[in-house]
Amino acid sequence: MKIREFDRLDAPTFLRLCEAFYSSGSTRKPFCRKTAEKTFARVMERHENLWGYLIVDSETMASVGYALVTSYWCNEEGGNVLVLDELYIAPENRHHGYGGRFLEWLEKEFSGRAVSVTLEVLTTNQDAQSLYHKEGLEPDGFVTYTKDL
Repeated sequence: MKIREFDRLDAPTFLRLCEAFYSSGSTRKPFCRKTAEKTFARVMERHENLWGYLIVDSETMASVGYALVTSYWCNEEGGNVLVLDELYIAPENRHHGYGGRFLEWLEKEFSGRAVSVTLEVLTTNQDAQSLYHKEGLEPDGFVTYTKDL
């Protein structure tokens, strides 16, 4: 498995995988191509706290998934908190360890630059919850409230 930052030529791949993610029932909102294009453009600007990664099979060089990671400073945590905004592995590539290896890579990649990683998962997404628990992430007792602006 290889993990690499997005480059400009990855837009079609990201958009295809992103649409599949939003069509999978793992999100609260439906896919919006305009929003996904805006996100990709923002990643390409090399914004200081937004990263996009493709997860690639080492043998076939096929993109099997993607991740969007952002961060913020948290006084309570005492440093930068990584937010795993989106992690998607295509269905045909699940249960091969890609998600777990990505999470392990993320921890090593940001060691010394972040104090924790956090994410949201729908309560109905039991597969994702099992993966996150296996990788040492635990519910923190907070309930997320959201208001669209």
